[in-house]
Amino acid sequence: MKSSNALIIQSGGSTPVINRSLAGILIESLKTDSFDKLYGAIHGIKGLLNKNLTDLSNIMPADISLIARTPGAALGTSRYKITKSDVSAILTILSDLKISYLFIIGGNDSAANAKELGILSKLHGYKLQVIHVPKTIDNDLVGTDHSPGYGSTARFIALATMGAGKDAQTMGESAPITIIEVMGRDAGWLAASAALGKNNDTDPPHIVCIPEQITNYDNFVNQLENARHKFGYAVAVVSENSRNDQGIIGSHEKALHEDQFGHKYFEGAGYYLSKLAESQLKVRVRYEKPGTIQRSLVPCISKTDASEAQMVGVKAVQYALKGAADVMVAIKRNSIDADYNSTTYLTPIESVADKVKYLPEKYFDKKLSLPTEHFKSYAMPLIGEPLPKFANLLK
Repeated sequence: MKSSNALIIQSGGSTPVINRSLAGILIESLKTDSFDKLYGAIHGIKGLLNKNLTDLSNIMPADISLIARTPGAALGTSRYKITKSDVSAILTILSDLKISYLFIIGGNDSAANAKELGILSKLHGYKLQVIHVPKTIDNDLVGTDHSPGYGSTARFIALATMGAGKDAQTMGESAPITIIEVMGRDAGWLAASAALGKNNDTDPPHIVCIPEQITNYDNFVNQLENARHKFGYAVAVVSENSRNDQGIIGSHEKALHEDQFGHKYFEGAGYYLSKLAESQLKVRVRYEKPGTIQRSLVPCISKTDASEAQMVGVKAVQYALKGAADVMVAIKRNSIDADYNSTTYLTPIESVADKVKYLPEKYFDKKLSLPTEHFKSYAMPLIGEPLPKFANLLK
């Protein structure tokens, strides 16, 4: 039996599998035939405010399949923080469209918007079921074992570190040191994933810098030099917001950008550390910053990640039709071995919004500046197929 209309919003940064969650919502909505109309907001909350919507009610299965395999956010996204002045306009638009169900696919900031919309709709007497569908490559959403988008990006970073390491090793004294800067605004989950292809001391990375741990410049340079002396090359993977005892590395410079949520973006900790190492060690230091390639390279998509991203989309519709509201669809792992599988459950959105899940201490060895085996056991099932093995004739 049909029950009013629904709206889908994609919000925040894209992930390699954000469209899998969109596809899951579309597949389950069409399968159950539960909504009179199913809309998508073009470019998130901004699109909703501008009444820029698309009707997805009669989308064809072949188109859904294509959407699922497409990088970026198919509906377009935005980083927009809902203000009090937006409330009346948003609720009027939702009312005009007879929207009873709102699916927001997003991360931390999207959870904050979802929480706000849930609270404000109640205050204004408008019945709205808000379901947050988790999405973030940063893996920093609380209330869920992990977030869709992380496994694929972690796979990319692991492969990029392995490849860049081989390049540095084979270049020898011509360019023996590489520093890779990866995403991860507040937590070190992505930087830690660089070590998933590390099987021995020789393998990269030799240093990992994360926001949760203070980076001492002297120790960093010394560790690079020790690795270069011992192995003939050195690779460091640096989270974009790694910190020293003064704050974010490089933050003494003017921020390149500050979004509506107050997040500042700087030149980059990796860039600063590469210049520091080059000046002190007097060797060529390559600085690599993959940027949005980390979250858009289709060949690196993890099958596990893709499957779970679609699963949370499907479950979002099922939970909504059972009456769920003001919740996030969370993932629970049922095992950590070769038979890894997962299920879903619901987390109150108020316990997710404005919070950050940091890398646990047991997942990182502060003395070695490297992730632990505990972290590898956690992350390995999420990246899908086994990582490749490389030859080494330079022992």
